[in-house]
Amino acid sequence: MKLDRSRYALALPLLAAVFAVAALVFWRGHHGEDALSERLPGADQPPGADGVAAVNPILAGKLIQGNAQPGNLSGLWPQFRGPNRDGISQETTPLARTWDGAGPRQLWAVDCGEGYAGAVVREGRVYLMDYDYDKKQNALRCLSLADGGEIWRYAYTMPVKRNHGMTRTVPAVSDKFVVAMDPKCDVLCLDAATGELRWE
Repeated sequence: MKLDRSRYALALPLLAAVFAVAALVFWRGHHGEDALSERLPGADQPPGADGVAAVNPILAGKLIQGNAQPGNLSGLWPQFRGPNRDGISQETTPLARTWDGAGPRQLWAVDCGEGYAGAVVREGRVYLMDYDYDKKQNALRCLSLADGGEIWRYAYTMPVKRNHGMTRTVPAVSDKFVVAMDPKCDVLCLDAATGELRWE
């Protein structure tokens, strides 16, 4: 007896479609239309979040103004691996090939949370992602290239488990905007000069 394979090839998708429609009708009959709801950004909080499921932590964030001013210094490193994404500086300033025993002179330093993220530089400002483990707070910070003083920070509460450090991404900055991604892969865009949230 010879099987007609083309008949089975046509019947199988048709049976799968009939089964899918029947399963949908059965599910709707037991759950009703109330089981379907629109997904809202930020509403995917973990179970037990005590009614904060509809609160988007980035939208609930705060812009904190600092006292520092942008440095009057040249320098452009606007994204991961620099202007041409090749890790090569195009600056014409000659770099030292060797140092004396004291090493290079430190101009400034700033405390940051643990992580592997880098900073970007544009128009006398330094931008970086930072995480305060004690406060469970993520922040996009803008510092002065001249002295490391804080110009502004956009901070929001976001509990994150320690996993390969806390910050792992490098912002990207243009003349108008700075875009960054936090440890939970939320993307936010702020005004590069003022720190005001544009979108998330």
